[in-house]
Amino acid sequence: MRRANAASTILIAGGGPVGLTVAALLVADRSIAPDASVRILESRPEAVWDPDVTDARVYALSRASQQTLDSLGLWQTTLKRRASAYRRMRVWEGENPDGRASLDFASADIGEPDLGHIVEDSLLRHTLQELLARFGNARLDFGVSIESVRSTNRGTTAKLSNGETVEADLLVAADGGASRVRSLLDLPVAACDPDQAALVAHVASEFAHAETALQRFLPTGPLAFLPLTDGRSSIVWSLPRAEADRLTALPDAGFLEALQAASGNVLGRLGPISARTRFTLGTVHAQRYCAPGAVLVGDAAHSVHPLAGQGMNLGLLDAACLAAELGRARQRGDGYGDPAVLRRYERRRKGDNLTMLLAFDALDRLFRLPGSASPLRAFGLGVVDRSRVAKRFLMRRALGIDHPALRPLRRAAA
Repeated sequence: MRRANAASTILIAGGGPVGLTVAALLVADRSIAPDASVRILESRPEAVWDPDVTDARVYALSRASQQTLDSLGLWQTTLKRRASAYRRMRVWEGENPDGRASLDFASADIGEPDLGHIVEDSLLRHTLQELLARFGNARLDFGVSIESVRSTNRGTTAKLSNGETVEADLLVAADGGASRVRSLLDLPVAACDPDQAALVAHVASEFAHAETALQRFLPTGPLAFLPLTDGRSSIVWSLPRAEADRLTALPDAGFLEALQAASGNVLGRLGPISARTRFTLGTVHAQRYCAPGAVLVGDAAHSVHPLAGQGMNLGLLDAACLAAELGRARQRGDGYGDPAVLRRYERRRKGDNLTMLLAFDALDRLFRLPGSASPLRAFGLGVVDRSRVAKRFLMRRALGIDHPALRPLRRAAA
């Protein structure tokens, strides 16, 4: 394995926000990989953010994710372009959002200005692409993917869809929950198919969202309303796939009628609505995050149910942790693809990710139990809502405040 203080090549499969953040951390912080050439492969076209159109796909970014972007000098740019803060979150089951089976979180209760921000996928990708374009040792290739991989302790050889062969000291798989690179590396996964799909759209409402994220648990799955800067809300509606297909096929009027009933009229009359997008849901967790000369990050390592909006936040914590471990490898003179280096990253992230995955899966299963379990759920929600300690813990955990993966970034920014 080539030593980290020699000229190195790091190949990243996947140009989504997580893969781009890994690349940005490596090239922007000269203490991590100053001699490395970083190349990102993305099968999709280059992301272009349109200030006049709100992207259908959005993320609820935590404080930890904001700090990661801020360490790159990108958070203020993101805020100025378009990011919607949410300061409260209301969660409930049944007809009454203020009833016994409800939770109300407020950022003021933990002395924070907000609980997070809603940010578009295309805006994140566009902003990260702009940053990477400023560095001569970063290269982005769009419309290109990996066809085959040979991974050894001496490095990784990848055959690309354009016919090119690339030798890399480290291959980072950031190519999503259905990761082709993970399959090529023959890294086993534990997977759960909940037979659900998520419908995503933006909808106007009679009542203002008041910078509040709403989530109602229904027998068919959770329905979330995320506040947008233009006054609309982004909906994420998890449903059995057959029902998602049926609703997708409805005209806008029919879909809005179903959405109105599912919302419990918490935002008053709904509509008009944007075009709808459907995503298949599934839970995946890689049993190993690394192979010789290769490592998994983001959804390639773990994909979780969207009910808590934490998937992207977990992925960005992966990016920060991997960058920190590669920086330590350089300081020791170890190779970037050294198995010991990659296993240290795996140990730091696997337990945290698995804990969150199991918690979200259990919560989803709990709320899909028959109606006879409703009193038990109501009791549990009421106990948490009345406990300031429990609510503070949950909010700080969701925000990622003081997360250890971010300490190296804070030291570098100091």
